[in-house]
Amino acid sequence: MNSQKPDPEPGRLLFVVNSVFGGRNTPGFRPYQPIRFGHLFPMVFARGSAVSYQFLHFPLPGRALLPRALNLIRVKWLPSLPARQIEQKCFDTLCLFASRKLKWRPRAVHLWDSLPETASFWHGQNVPLVLDLQMAHPRCYAPLIASGLVDPRPLGALTDLATDRCLPLINRIVCPSKFVQGSLPFSTQSKTVVIPFGADKVVPVSYLQENLPKGAPLRVLFAGNVNLRKGVPFLLEAWKQLSPELLENAELVLCGRVFKEMIGPLANSSARCVGFQSDMAPWFRSADLFVLPSLMEGSAKSVYEAMAHGLPVIVSSHTGSIVQNGVDGLVVPPANSTVLASALSQVLSDANLRHQLGETAKLHVSNYSWETYAEKIKNLYQEFPTTEYRRFADTYREHQRPRPLLWKLNQAKERLLVFNKSLGRKIGGTQSSWLRFPFYHHVFSDERKGFASHLNAMKKYGEFISLDQAVEMLEKKLPIDGKYFCLTFDDGFRNILTHALPILTEHQVPSAVFLISNLVLQNSWSWNEQHDAFFKVRKPAALLTWDDCRILATAGVTLGSHTANHRKLIELSVEEVKNELKISKDQIEKAIGRSCDHFCCPWGKPNRDFKADRDPELARQLGYRSFLTTYWGAVKTGDSPFSIRRVGIVAKYGLAQLRYFLSLL
Repeated sequence: MNSQKPDPEPGRLLFVVNSVFGGRNTPGFRPYQPIRFGHLFPMVFARGSAVSYQFLHFPLPGRALLPRALNLIRVKWLPSLPARQIEQKCFDTLCLFASRKLKWRPRAVHLWDSLPETASFWHGQNVPLVLDLQMAHPRCYAPLIASGLVDPRPLGALTDLATDRCLPLINRIVCPSKFVQGSLPFSTQSKTVVIPFGADKVVPVSYLQENLPKGAPLRVLFAGNVNLRKGVPFLLEAWKQLSPELLENAELVLCGRVFKEMIGPLANSSARCVGFQSDMAPWFRSADLFVLPSLMEGSAKSVYEAMAHGLPVIVSSHTGSIVQNGVDGLVVPPANSTVLASALSQVLSDANLRHQLGETAKLHVSNYSWETYAEKIKNLYQEFPTTEYRRFADTYREHQRPRPLLWKLNQAKERLLVFNKSLGRKIGGTQSSWLRFPFYHHVFSDERKGFASHLNAMKKYGEFISLDQAVEMLEKKLPIDGKYFCLTFDDGFRNILTHALPILTEHQVPSAVFLISNLVLQNSWSWNEQHDAFFKVRKPAALLTWDDCRILATAGVTLGSHTANHRKLIELSVEEVKNELKISKDQIEKAIGRSCDHFCCPWGKPNRDFKADRDPELARQLGYRSFLTTYWGAVKTGDSPFSIRRVGIVAKYGLAQLRYFLSLL
């Protein structure tokens, strides 16, 4: 390791590594490279470490015991066990706790695995996030399964919910290959950057010069887990299709752990399996050809190492390799044993071709060093400023300003009164048909459970409809002949994206968010004094950025106006009100690329916070279709869309409080 002294502020960056940090044959080898070459000295959360480093923290008790135990069960007895998902969830939860305890705020957080809870926390803190994807998205299996070429059962999970939850929160996505980049949703492509892996320099020993027994057969080498994902069944089938002359003078050697589904096929094959090898160099030096026909990879390091040893390689197009077809190797379609057999036959039967491909491979891979990789990783963070960030509230308790004891006692008394009044009531009261607009301001991490229970309770009493549907019902004077809820959020807190949206998506509940357009952030670090002035609490909550708003809009959330600066309309002149409404509408439409049709009044009590005979009409003249207030009660047939009543709810409320507030007429 480089002897240079560490940065005096190691907390500027945080690496979260769900692997053995610096482990040679693990994903933890990559995050070690910027440190190895002295480019960065971040704080590192890791599952374990194979190297000595000053700024290491191990959130997972027992470190490697849980992953090893789960992997053993999966390999030996239960191939369908989601071992990685279980271990990933445990590490994610513990890293979340460790993140909350940090006394400093990092300049950026680099996640070297998809950890949605940790990502959600730091996203809520407005800290830039980098996600390093080591594997393509499982959606790349879909064409192979649909064509009947692959049995999906041994593949395990065909979705990656952890990555899907992370992607909207990430500022920059690092892909090891264009194959990985292409497997991601189109909406994330603008955030991706391709940084290929590297290979250490190899002492130049040609495979033709290796001291092998005279007349030794040509050796075809495979390295990796011996399972379906690595394409081993298709390799064994292709091997059988070779001519007897080639089979007589060649051997297939498999280096790697054997999975249960491969025990039968291996028993019926002439391939030799030597198990997991911690040092692959002797095997590379003794081989004549390397083959890796994977169904899904990120960018296998074994391919780089084989090329560095001067080996010709045959890979599938799903391997995510740097191989140039016909130049330094051959690229074949995945799950196609016939084409693979043809490629094997072509290379094994032509010594000159093997030599030519091997020499070109060695020359090509020399452009991909780990030092170059480390330099590119370092340059990623240049777009993020070095200024200090403030700490944002992650829980409801953190967000609330300190209150005197008398206030707390009064609150307890009010909760008791509400509980008593709620007895015998039900949501919606005694009416047989109504339209109700419950609204929230925030859903902090400790409010998620309560928010989900609120949605479940409301779904028992009525149907959720979108704001557009509700307003259309009022515009056309249609009879409200059922029980409906229309859910909205005020102010544009960022936890609507990180905490509320996953719950809304799971319950299939439409919603609307009202934005204070001048407080929407240009990016995660553009907080200023105007934002500070907006909060009168113990610790402010992070606000949405325009990128966040576009993600919400893509997810089907309606975005409306909550004025430009959150001012009381009753205190403003006609022109000032028009400016607040028009500027906000224009800013939202320009940023989102969609019409902003709905307006929600700050504070929202008629003739206390806005003029009921003036402001709704001004909103209508400016092109808004609705004007929402905070006047309690239900909306009935014949009511105007420019005087919509709503009921404010806090996600920490119990169901008794929810019943009381949503039973008011």
